[in-house]
Amino acid sequence: MMRITLTFLFLCIQVVYAQTLTDRTEKFIKRVEQLSLVNQQFLGIDEANQLLENPKNGSDDYTYLYAYLGGIYISMDSIQKARQVIGQSMEYAQQSDSPVTKAFALRFKALLNSYFNLPDEVVKDAIQGLKLVEGLKDQAYIKYHLNYLLYATYSGWKEEQKMMDYILIAKKYAEELNKPNYLANVANGLSSIYLFRYRESQKKQDLDSNLYYMHQAYQLYQQHPKEVSGNTLVVIAVNYANYFLEHDKSAFAERKKQAYAYLSIAEDVLNKKQAQFKRWVNIYGIKSEFAQQEGDLELAASYLQEALSRIRAQRDNSLLRLEYTLYKSLASLSKKKNDIPAALAYQEKAEEVLNKNFDQIQLFNAQKLEMQYESEKKDSQLKLLSESAALRQKMNYLYGGVALLAILGLAFMFRAYHYKLRYSIQREKQLAKEKEDAEQTAAMQMLFEKEEQARLKAEQDLLELKHQQLQKEALANSLLIDHKNDMLKQIKHKIQAGDAQDINKLLKDEALLTADFEDIKWQIQQLHPTFFQQLMERATQKLTALDLRYCAYLYLQMSTKQIAQVLHVEAQSVRMFKYRLKQKFGLPKESDLEEFLQSVDPKSNV
Repeated sequence: MMRITLTFLFLCIQVVYAQTLTDRTEKFIKRVEQLSLVNQQFLGIDEANQLLENPKNGSDDYTYLYAYLGGIYISMDSIQKARQVIGQSMEYAQQSDSPVTKAFALRFKALLNSYFNLPDEVVKDAIQGLKLVEGLKDQAYIKYHLNYLLYATYSGWKEEQKMMDYILIAKKYAEELNKPNYLANVANGLSSIYLFRYRESQKKQDLDSNLYYMHQAYQLYQQHPKEVSGNTLVVIAVNYANYFLEHDKSAFAERKKQAYAYLSIAEDVLNKKQAQFKRWVNIYGIKSEFAQQEGDLELAASYLQEALSRIRAQRDNSLLRLEYTLYKSLASLSKKKNDIPAALAYQEKAEEVLNKNFDQIQLFNAQKLEMQYESEKKDSQLKLLSESAALRQKMNYLYGGVALLAILGLAFMFRAYHYKLRYSIQREKQLAKEKEDAEQTAAMQMLFEKEEQARLKAEQDLLELKHQQLQKEALANSLLIDHKNDMLKQIKHKIQAGDAQDINKLLKDEALLTADFEDIKWQIQQLHPTFFQQLMERATQKLTALDLRYCAYLYLQMSTKQIAQVLHVEAQSVRMFKYRLKQKFGLPKESDLEEFLQSVDPKSNV
């Protein structure tokens, strides 16, 4: 829910401007607000950069312009640029005397921390901003946004009471402002809270409240279609469709009809590019679920494939997580259809995307650590500057005193300078240590991930070895079964001939041969499966299963007599068969077949 509400935290921007803003800055802010309703706020980047060159700008102008520019970059996932301009906004806010301006800069700093999933920093910045405007009249705009941001943060923590407290405060300011988009966002928030409650309690009254606030949000759009943002409308429509998918008790055909009607509204907004592209995944996901409920797995898979096609066409690394989810869902569907090759192919694709996403996460975490370090460093510098300013003020008072106090003031200044120098040195050491700790933490994390990868590879190698061992055992058991089948055939013939004495002799011979054959079986199991594949590649004529058995026995250096006993044939037959094998391998008469077979490396991979 944190990432869902993050969009609204920028797209609903509207503030009471600081008294010292230029007309051009105010016009720019109004224009970006209108662009944000149709998800086109990026069109304001060039204008913002031009306005930053205005020589009439004051610290308030720069604060607002850089903050808005940072919000635009966040909505575009251009986080490096967002960090830079929001940092500049904070610097200019420190130069302003307006608490509203300072609170405004803190809101965008909190928004950036929210993107980096730093909820503690979000809460700290939002609370600090609210304290700055506490008691000030006509500041419902900034108070609404900061309280809505706190609601979104506690949503990520699933702290229901805090969520309800802050969304109700945001509702009060939204009603005071009478802004349809703000009111719709509050209704969406309340709907989400009651859905969360229902999933915990399974009480019908909570589900009814969830539906009530969905209706309220949609009615606001119907009454003010041009004042509710495209992103807000898509969220409303998707929530409705999901309700009919999971919770409505009507007949399936009616539920599907209602859900698809709302999804059509969302698709219309997305086709006009008036909402975030990633919402397509929600739409196709719901359609796929309906198809699965109908039992049409082919249609369900086609919806997911269409969503995947849209995502891949974007070539946007920020969508890798969604792409991975789609491949996993397709693999699951293929498994349900008993299409194992397709399931394995989709699983392999999912793992490829996961590896790409892992690299993005590494970069994201590095940026996150860097931002935390820079934030702590700037906070320390600001604290030091504040202390220095207070110290200079005290020194100015001392300068206005009498000569005696001037002497005391000089002594005090010397001591203060010494203290400040020592404090600065201590702070530098502390910051250096904190940076080193952060680097060590990052290094340990990377080491852990490498060890995890090594563990997974070792498990894969072990599985491969087990698979090869099973192949060997299957080969040996096959030879044993063939041998036993031959023996049974001989017993059958003896029984038909009525020769009991020959049967007893055959059984005795078999008992004597069993121990030798168990040793042969063990040796055959040591052969790599590619041994036979290499033989077939070297042969000039096609090798039969019996040819391969002879080759295996000869490779294991069994004598002609042993082979004859195993196969129940005459020794002369074995010698003739060896001659025919030479011909099939294209070997000259004088060559040694056993030496040729020993030259085949069963450990090499073909």
